[in-house]
Amino acid sequence: MKKILLFFILIQCNSLLSQTVLATAPLEFKKSKDYRQVINAENTSTHEVFVFASDKETLTILKYNSALFLTNQFSLPRPDTNYKLLSGYSFNGNGNPTLYWSNADFTKILAVQYDLDTKTNIAQISYEQQFFNQTIITQFQANDTFYILTQKHFEEKLMLYVFKDGKKEEKTLDFGSFKFKNSKNQPVSFSKILEVLPIEKIETNQFNPLFKGSEKTKLYALKNRLLLTLDHDDNETQAFDIDLATFEIKEKHFHKSQTKNYVSLSNSYYHEGKIYQIKVNAEELLFEIKDYNTGDSIKSITTAKTSAIPYKTSPLWLQLEGQRPKEIKNTEKFLHQLVYLEVGLTVYKTPKAILITMGGTGNIQFTDVANTFSSNDPSVSDLMYHYIPTTAYFESLFDKKLENNRQDQEPLAVDFISRFTQENPDITLVNVMRYNNYYILGYYDNDNKEYVMRKFIDGFDR
Repeated sequence: MKKILLFFILIQCNSLLSQTVLATAPLEFKKSKDYRQVINAENTSTHEVFVFASDKETLTILKYNSALFLTNQFSLPRPDTNYKLLSGYSFNGNGNPTLYWSNADFTKILAVQYDLDTKTNIAQISYEQQFFNQTIITQFQANDTFYILTQKHFEEKLMLYVFKDGKKEEKTLDFGSFKFKNSKNQPVSFSKILEVLPIEKIETNQFNPLFKGSEKTKLYALKNRLLLTLDHDDNETQAFDIDLATFEIKEKHFHKSQTKNYVSLSNSYYHEGKIYQIKVNAEELLFEIKDYNTGDSIKSITTAKTSAIPYKTSPLWLQLEGQRPKEIKNTEKFLHQLVYLEVGLTVYKTPKAILITMGGTGNIQFTDVANTFSSNDPSVSDLMYHYIPTTAYFESLFDKKLENNRQDQEPLAVDFISRFTQENPDITLVNVMRYNNYYILGYYDNDNKEYVMRKFIDGFDR
């Protein structure tokens, strides 16, 4: 009865939340759909919200104050279509934006500064960058600045390209003086680690799916700093704190406790000054929380395969791609699934609790017996195998003091947003942005020719 009631509440709540319209603005795109693009942006200094919308000929800028009231709006010609992509933005001290237009591989970037008072662009600066012997890892926004991060080939270095106020700086992040080793205590190079375990950019103020948490090399863009964590060594988490003012790199090591069975899988996740670590094998699951600054252990829980996981607040789930999740009966069966996957965890702060998702993701091999014996092709092997993307996981809730919270997990804003977009397949140019303590879903309404921003929150409380 309780589950049925919860289902109807969820549907009703989702319907109500979907009607929380923050703002609408008339907007008509012209020409080819291939050139249509929209960026939602917050000036984190003033908390003003911007919409940058472009088609093949025109750029429209919408500016909203912190209460989401439209305070400025204008359109002007967009740059040459050789710079097809609207890739990033930055804000100067006067609150005026600079947009960074680029080609597909970022070898050509045009920085255009806009003046909101005169409603014109006041400067254009073009940059050409060949990225010689470099591979682009990611591009991202942080601290009202646009960044491109690359890896140098054959060197123990990353390159960080910093775009602010229309100016470009190139910063070398040299890891050559640091020592790296694998789980067998053998030396390994930084470049080799990234070759096998490429960097995954984590959204620090949003919910991240488990497949991101399962990556072993993670990049976190924090206030005025970057944090790079590596879990290639199952005995420790190796972390590098990068100051974005001085570009000094500081190294930290976070030991992982030993399990009874030496052969284990492990990973970590950083969240708000703490390192969360897990270690898994077929015999037990180890979960630890450490203070990032001191390295002191805050919590350590070991669960044997014969015991129930004491801090889980959801069933143990196994989900194959395209199918509903199925419950795993006990810890032993759950651990048996995890040893075939890439293990990881994510941490997300809701208004009422800290939500931790633990488990693993990957492709599990299945035998297609029916197709094997029905095939008349003599070249078909005795058994036909195929791989299915698979996730095994459970959820845990903790309070602010990191004590286990036994309350039911309420749906998240991302759940409501996903349902809304599924029920409205005609909306396009979807943007999701975290703003204050809620999410803004921005999208183009093709029928009404307008840009809409809606508010979504975590949980049932409005």
